[in-house]
Amino acid sequence: MCNRFSLTAELSELTEDFRIDSVRVPYSRRYNIAPTQQIPIIQQIGELRCLNQQRWGLMPYWGKNSVHANLETIGERKYLRSMLMKKRCVVPCSGFYIWKQEGKSKAAWRVVHRTKSTFAIPGIFDVWLDSEKNEYPMCTVITSGSAFDTDHPLPVMLDERSMDVWLDPEEKRTERLQTLLRALPEADFRTYPVTPFVENVAWETPDCIAEIVPSLALAKI
Repeated sequence: MCNRFSLTAELSELTEDFRIDSVRVPYSRRYNIAPTQQIPIIQQIGELRCLNQQRWGLMPYWGKNSVHANLETIGERKYLRSMLMKKRCVVPCSGFYIWKQEGKSKAAWRVVHRTKSTFAIPGIFDVWLDSEKNEYPMCTVITSGSAFDTDHPLPVMLDERSMDVWLDPEEKRTERLQTLLRALPEADFRTYPVTPFVENVAWETPDCIAEIVPSLALAKI
């Protein structure tokens, strides 16, 4: 997963597919979600599975903004391991963007699942407190390996059963949780070229997800 993704499901579709009990934030379809923005997330609060929002990108004391957590090393950092045990969420995603090198330039491509219009990416989160004890939740998504011959991390996916376990606050066994996290084969995805303007975080229209002819995309640069 690069640093852009989309969530284009209607709210009714999202609540049904993810069995959401409570919508706690305003929701709108998003076409070009970027780091540091507030993003829709799903978390378990008491008995309810809730649609909420969090800042995309951790601000840990030991490093820079982190929008990805690598599956292979997540257990090696105490900070991340603690979140894995206690603070888990799901990031619903309709597709994500990657950039492929084509000659001397890079072209933008969108990656979608072949059978799922929206899929579940596991996330972990933390809550930052300001001087007045106001809470600011922030999350990162879990990835494994690279996507489609690029250096962009490939997100991990959760099926319905795994998502139930992932969101269960009573489950704290890191070994059990890590067994849920498996990168799906690239064959499960489809890629297609999109407008190069998706690189601009201000470009937030349905044009972002429209498939285009690569030659036309290069002509617009």
